[in-house]
Amino acid sequence: MIFHQEFNDVVQAISFEKKIKKWSGKKKLALANGEYDLLQILAECRNATHSDFKPIDTDKGLDCARPDKP
Repeated sequence: MIFHQEFNDVVQAISFEKKIKKWSGKKKLALANGEYDLLQILAECRNATHSDFKPIDTDKGLDCARPDKP
């Protein structure tokens, strides 16, 4: 076991377990390691048909994803 969370309600615990079983391995490791910023990034939709889709500007490279870079 690499992650532990206490719940007051068994229904919430089961619901959360079912939810994370569908996650990618990267998201599960981010949760287990307490990397909540990375978990947020991994959770963002990258589907071109999604209303929140914002493609990465290739002229800037990966620096455009860094919050400290304008």
